[in-house]
Amino acid sequence: MNAFKLKRIYRNGLQMMLAVTLVSCSNDDGPTPTPTDGDVFTLGLGVTTAEATTNYVLHTNDLMNGKLSLVNAGFLQDGYRDFTTVGNYFYSIGGLGLTDVNTYYVDASGEVAVKTGLNLVDRVSDAQDLDGSGKTLLAVTLPASPADGTEMKFLTVDAESNTITRTQKIAVDNKNFPIGDEWMLHTGIAVRGDQAFQTIVPFDAVGWKTSKTNKTYVAVYSFPDFKLEKIIEDDRTGPAGAFGTRSGIFATESGDIYTISHSGYGYSQRTKDPAVLKISAGASEFDKDYLFKTADVTNGGRIVHAIYVGNNKLFATVSTGTQASQWADDNLKFAIVDLANKSITTVAGSPTFSGNGGRSFAAFHKNGKAYAAATVNDVLNIYEIDIPAATLRKGAQVDASFVGGIGQIK
Repeated sequence: MNAFKLKRIYRNGLQMMLAVTLVSCSNDDGPTPTPTDGDVFTLGLGVTTAEATTNYVLHTNDLMNGKLSLVNAGFLQDGYRDFTTVGNYFYSIGGLGLTDVNTYYVDASGEVAVKTGLNLVDRVSDAQDLDGSGKTLLAVTLPASPADGTEMKFLTVDAESNTITRTQKIAVDNKNFPIGDEWMLHTGIAVRGDQAFQTIVPFDAVGWKTSKTNKTYVAVYSFPDFKLEKIIEDDRTGPAGAFGTRSGIFATESGDIYTISHSGYGYSQRTKDPAVLKISAGASEFDKDYLFKTADVTNGGRIVHAIYVGNNKLFATVSTGTQASQWADDNLKFAIVDLANKSITTVAGSPTFSGNGGRSFAAFHKNGKAYAAATVNDVLNIYEIDIPAATLRKGAQVDASFVGGIGQIK
């Protein structure tokens, strides 16, 4: 692996670009220095112009005050990027033809550094902490269509050495998966003991339509060798998760697993009410006694984006009202979802905002607080959410088009 100290990137014209596309930057806006002591938070940022979206990684020791600016700050990333955090490592993962990974961390001398050389080879559909221990990255690769290949891979990466330790492959066809003559989307994965559970959505990769929306589908594998054991189905709700969101399935500390179906963003048709299903601890079939219809409860709606925050709870964005179109990611509010008690609590003071569509949810949690971003009246801010109290504080303003990832590496 290659590791080197980062050098600050200065881009001519960046201040002008931000002024045109985002909030104007005054001449006395100072650069955001890379912190070398205290907390170190890492953000994956996107700046969108009429021509393209450019991605950056920015480090800060304060998410709650002032302005986070890319002027004379931030580290330019090649091409499209998605982001995830495993332990004290922040991953900038290439997409749309790129598969390389930049891994940011704080080295022994207290300097922010990057490891390069890790390449996941194929199109990455998911990347996450395998089990919450902060030691292993689990990545799933899946071609965008069968024209690009018919093999799905599960890769484990040792976070400390930044190397791939295992690669398992499986053929994607209608013998293994209930996709008929279509393709499929990976929408989430959860590992529990010696099994892994993957939510999938049958998908027309040519017309980008979802024609099979009457069931939830979960592929069950042995772990760690990822041998397909079976596909389980349930017709009480539709497929779990959606294109690119990676919020289809979550495992709890007790071993219960929940699938999240919303029938909103990413779906060309809606034939079932949004609902949560459960696979009980020790079981590998759906619990027929559990059904949580998320639109029918107080503060209810469609759980579009979510992360698991412990104690059977999700920190989520919940969409209400009529789904305007297949790719609308609108009318969102921050919420705390209690999966065991089948309840949704809207975070007090939450703005109503639009999401970033087919991306992993840019949020993380620590010590009872969750951190995420939202754009309100064309201004992008970080928000700190007190999970037990379901309240929030508005934090730093971010001079970018969107926050694609957020985490803490120290």
